[in-house]
Amino acid sequence: MSSAAPQRVVIAGGGSQPEGGRLVLPPADPGWSLLGWVGLVFLAIGLLDLALGWFPPRFGNPEWEFGTVTRTFDSLPITVLGLALTLASAIQRRVAWATRAAAALCWLLALILAAGFVVFLLDVPVALKAVTQPVVRAGLDRAIIKALVQGVLYPTVLAAIGWQGVRATRRARSFA
Repeated sequence: MSSAAPQRVVIAGGGSQPEGGRLVLPPADPGWSLLGWVGLVFLAIGLLDLALGWFPPRFGNPEWEFGTVTRTFDSLPITVLGLALTLASAIQRRVAWATRAAAALCWLLALILAAGFVVFLLDVPVALKAVTQPVVRAGLDRAIIKALVQGVLYPTVLAAIGWQGVRATRRARSFA
């Protein structure tokens, strides 16, 4: 009994493909499956943490909005790592539905973060007016700068990761 995974042969139209128009794709390494499971766990933990940070909602309260958006940006690394691992695993294992789902989640999260960033930007003037003590103001300035960088980078990176998922799905279709 062999433990080797079967090779996957994809028929492509003519051209200079090996074996007379057939492209032989090697099987995905079992480690990719493990990374996919770890990614799903990280993603679930990260999304739960993000969701709990938004409840109970108090939209219209600038302090709550400012704090919630900055907390969201600060707790994103585990979520983004989980999403990237899940997508990479799905791409490498050639699981089209999981690739599409992870790419769509990247885009959705990027849009939500961009909307949250707009709310944050609207609350910055209110926060700056409310703080007059120099020590507290220095901490607030650092928090604003950090959130500004995160508010630009996270949606951009998530959109790029999502785009890679879309491209991988298109490439897979072209071989099928």
